[in-house]
Amino acid sequence: MIEETRKHQDVETYELILQSMKSYAVFALDKAGVVTFWNLGAEKLLYYTEEEIVGRNVDILYTPEDIAAEVPSAELETALIYGKAVNERFHVKKDRSRFWGSGLVFPIYNKDKEHIGFTKVMQKVSEEDQAQANLLEEKLLAQTWVSCFNECLVILNQEMRVINSTASFRSYFSLDSLDIGACNFFEVIPQGVDVVQLRAFIDATLKANNFQSSFEVAYTHPQLGQRTILVKPRRIYQPPNLLFSLEFIDLTDERSKMQEKDVFISVASHEIRTPISVIKAYAQILARELKEAKPMVKNAVQKINEQINSMNSLINALLDTTKLTTGKLLLNPEIFNLSTLVHEIVESFALTQSTHALIIEKDIDSIVFADRLRAGTVVTNLISNAIKYSPGADKVNIKIEQMDHSVQVSVQDFGLGIAEAEQDKLFQRFGRTESIRKSRIPGTGLGLHLASEIIKLEGGEISFKTEEGKGSTFFFTLPLY
Repeated sequence: MIEETRKHQDVETYELILQSMKSYAVFALDKAGVVTFWNLGAEKLLYYTEEEIVGRNVDILYTPEDIAAEVPSAELETALIYGKAVNERFHVKKDRSRFWGSGLVFPIYNKDKEHIGFTKVMQKVSEEDQAQANLLEEKLLAQTWVSCFNECLVILNQEMRVINSTASFRSYFSLDSLDIGACNFFEVIPQGVDVVQLRAFIDATLKANNFQSSFEVAYTHPQLGQRTILVKPRRIYQPPNLLFSLEFIDLTDERSKMQEKDVFISVASHEIRTPISVIKAYAQILARELKEAKPMVKNAVQKINEQINSMNSLINALLDTTKLTTGKLLLNPEIFNLSTLVHEIVESFALTQSTHALIIEKDIDSIVFADRLRAGTVVTNLISNAIKYSPGADKVNIKIEQMDHSVQVSVQDFGLGIAEAEQDKLFQRFGRTESIRKSRIPGTGLGLHLASEIIKLEGGEISFKTEEGKGSTFFFTLPLY
């Protein structure tokens, strides 16, 4: 009885001693790392009360990256092997803020020398040491980030100090001979850059915490002359500090190449159109003169005409794409019933193909003010794609529905569908997915790009829903008149 009383008094005395160490965070863990004791110093430093923390794993006090690296268990293992483990690293408080904590971990044994847990003693370092620790972490993180990039990229902190940069950045802006570390970014960037533009963009990015947008800025390069640079920010958040990168992409040469390509496409398309028209004329003469010919000959002439029509459609698409790129595609809006236009196009398809039933499931009169010819091109393209990319199906569903202030046309097929990884290519110029290429279904990748750009010019929107192997539905809207 006396022995049990003494043991109880020893435990109380031990706990009182630990609780009196208010300048230190002292807590105990069992062998699995679960908190079993928590003193007032730990509550003051880490914000958890004893009731909140006892019974929880000590991992909660470590950063996510340290948890991923299994640091907590490694510290306990080190303490068990060597009798103690030094613990100097960032820790996480209850409010998820970070601080640099310095301390030791010791194993605990009972009187029979059996290992029963651990004691951890820790204190917060001074503000000066904390600042040094933050700076060190910034530099390590920036170095890791820079080592993964070859692009023209600089890393800044929220005070706009340069933390690190790639060789491409220093070379492009002729900064190789300078030590730009810890310098203010706007003191480093060359005078040829439109700093007013750039500063406004960065300020807006930081204020809105929006690191998804990009911005173009002018730069007079000392050797290359006038350039247009795309600036892309990325947020690199490592509490307690904010780091972010700026990537600089020179668009000048790429745009020049695109302009040359557009001129070539435009000239080539116009030059090809003349001989195609001549061939079409002769094919029509052949069709007229060979009315009594053998079926095989008549079929051959019909195929020639079909291929000529396909060539004409391709040429028109190429010319329209070039006009879109150069801003020369003009619309001729008029008042018309979109429902009537859709019905006319569906009837036209019924005469030229027999593989799919075109079913108008919903319909409503919808008066719009738009370019009728271009709107018809969009509808034709969506229906044509629905038929082409559902070779194993036998129907296409079409709906015309009124929304709040617009009319929506949807075209649903039950065909190939598009894999999620390839969906971002759908509205790109010449964008064809890998699965479509493998299917050997012919196409140029221009139809959806044209449809998307036309609808945008008309003041509408275009979108889609798709599931690989189950088909796709494409929607577009036009404002009601």
